[in-house]
Amino acid sequence: MEDLSKTIKKLEHSEYDSLLKEISGNKKNKPFMVLEALRKESVDDSSMMEMLQVNRSTYYTLKSRLNDKVAAILSKKVDNPISVLMEEVARVPANLYGTNKVFAIRALKDLEKQLLEYDLSNELITVYKTLARLNMYGDDYVEYERLYSQRVAFSLALVKVEDLFYKFNRLISIYSLTREEKDLEKVREVLREMFNITELYESHRMFVMYNIVRIYFMTADQARREGLRSQELEVEKVLNEINEMFGKYTLDTFYQNIKPLTDLLFFEYYQTCDNQVRADHYHQKVIGSLPDLSKKHIMAFYVVQFLNSKMAKYLVDQDLISLERINDQLEDNFDIDKGEIYNYVSYVKYQAVCKFYKGDYSAAAKTIYDMRNEVSTKNFLYTDVECKLFQALQYCILGEESLCTQMMQSIKRQIKETDREYDDVELFIKLMKTALKPADFRKKIKKLNEIWKNLEEMNSGSSRMLWYVKLDESVLRRMANPIK
Repeated sequence: MEDLSKTIKKLEHSEYDSLLKEISGNKKNKPFMVLEALRKESVDDSSMMEMLQVNRSTYYTLKSRLNDKVAAILSKKVDNPISVLMEEVARVPANLYGTNKVFAIRALKDLEKQLLEYDLSNELITVYKTLARLNMYGDDYVEYERLYSQRVAFSLALVKVEDLFYKFNRLISIYSLTREEKDLEKVREVLREMFNITELYESHRMFVMYNIVRIYFMTADQARREGLRSQELEVEKVLNEINEMFGKYTLDTFYQNIKPLTDLLFFEYYQTCDNQVRADHYHQKVIGSLPDLSKKHIMAFYVVQFLNSKMAKYLVDQDLISLERINDQLEDNFDIDKGEIYNYVSYVKYQAVCKFYKGDYSAAAKTIYDMRNEVSTKNFLYTDVECKLFQALQYCILGEESLCTQMMQSIKRQIKETDREYDDVELFIKLMKTALKPADFRKKIKKLNEIWKNLEEMNSGSSRMLWYVKLDESVLRRMANPIK
């Protein structure tokens, strides 16, 4: 019932009223009562059974049927502007059995032009095969068979590129959790494969998918960041071309759903290049589209990348209002499956960081603590250590010495068992130990500033720990103060 409750609460008033009417027919029956209860309050299963006055078996049957019915209704309401064209394609095989061959061929050739423009390969396969059969005794038969075979090959290539487009998100998410070279190499393999396929075909759809992936990789790969500024003209040109395609193919469902990605990429690129003026411009543009984007589960990766860049922006401008802007809307709309470890951990981390910069260290620690109890990050050592380190830092600031020490010991045991160097983690631990150790206040402050300066210099590269944490003088003084 939890999933249904979240879905019902996220619907606009008009959408909910329409759903309610379709489900209950304006009758105050049991489905009506369930939807109204889920919409207006939080009701558990026991309370719902009591309210409906039904036994457990009847209730679960009702719940199952209601879930299926809501899913069926909402799936039909997904915006699909190209559906008219698809309906024409569905009628194509019937042209074989029409009474006028000339008109059937003319209609199919008109449809072919539209499908070519929209790069719809699977649909063109149907059209070319039908045209070949209609011309099986004529001179055009061989040409349509050739076009059919060519389109089959292209369609397979396009499906492969689409698979790689989504595979990139999964693999770079894994790399972001591990920061291991072997995982980064898998991401590079995806890019190489996409490039090789797109070089073989002239396809605006392949161009769009490859370049979205390529630019995200450019901003994520630390080794490529040095040369990013020199590629500004190229990046702008590519993203503007993609925008033009989105404007040209207004019926394309895929394009119309990913339209906001160009502004997200502009923001990502300029923030990575430290061009704050341009980054701020695109940040303002993205903010308007983000609540709607966050409702679409398939777009969670892109929303998370934006939130990561928002944290990077805060380190530059220290604008807490800008950092927290739309957080309430995200909380209402952004529902991430806990099985999507990277997306879920990243979003919770963003929430914790917002609390940290508000000075609510207790809430920041609890946010990470709750997340670590809800999902396991043990298979991702880098992420597991970073989350524990952030949690320990909050305890240190709060003066919770025993909790902080416990977390530090756990971290030290973990990094001791690996061959990887964790000098930055060791220095973070040294910073917290120094803060907790009894000493002259002024000497302690001086020592903490020295350690923090060394840490800022050392903490660089793709595996940098707590890159989103900036400890100013006031925080360091609070850490050093034995009376919290």
